[in-house]
Amino acid sequence: MHIQPGIFAVYTRVIDTAPHRHHQIQLTLPNESCTLYCEQGILNGAHIIPSNCPHQLKMDKGWVILIEPHSDMGQQLNQNYCSNQANLLHDEILQVDHNTPLSTLMDVLRLDYSKQYTALDPRIALIVAQLDNSFKHATLLEPKHWRACKIAAQTHLSESRFLHLFREEMGIAWRPYLLWKRLICAIGYLRQQQNITVAATHAGFSDSAHFSRSFKKQFGISPKEALRRVER
Repeated sequence: MHIQPGIFAVYTRVIDTAPHRHHQIQLTLPNESCTLYCEQGILNGAHIIPSNCPHQLKMDKGWVILIEPHSDMGQQLNQNYCSNQANLLHDEILQVDHNTPLSTLMDVLRLDYSKQYTALDPRIALIVAQLDNSFKHATLLEPKHWRACKIAAQTHLSESRFLHLFREEMGIAWRPYLLWKRLICAIGYLRQQQNITVAATHAGFSDSAHFSRSFKKQFGISPKEALRRVER
């Protein structure tokens, strides 16, 4: 599993998700059989799923990588693959396994992940960086610290102007983006062998049921099932 600013990557064993969608661009890099059900039809092999595209994934083993569209990597993906409808990736990507470093995965995709969010308004880039720092070491994401009115004041904007600017810059509203960050924060706690209740509480969810519902809506699979599938 790799968690970096703008990217979440996990190597999983047999996975069969429910239909779902998310704001992140998804890269599916299978080592074995893989069937992807999406708007383009029924696809096999390695593919890139654009942002907000409904899909369902059945895969025996391989990488699932989620990249935020407005990060530098997301912009590179949109330019190099998604905008050209070149979703089928090169066969060399099938040689990766659960020990493959994130840098190698990005090299195969010809992506530079040394920089992040350089095209964003500096005020929004700063807020995104602060969120990234909060979950980098799975630190507590207390809800009161991330209310839109407080963040707006930090950026010297009115709340309405901040919310408008954030959506304009990131392509997603503040609250669902914050929910995504909370999910990643909870995953960080689960990675540290914390139980689901502890992970949910520390990431700012009201309880484990709230976290589980949000997780399944985002990933098409329950957190308990996901933990059983991840290569540790």
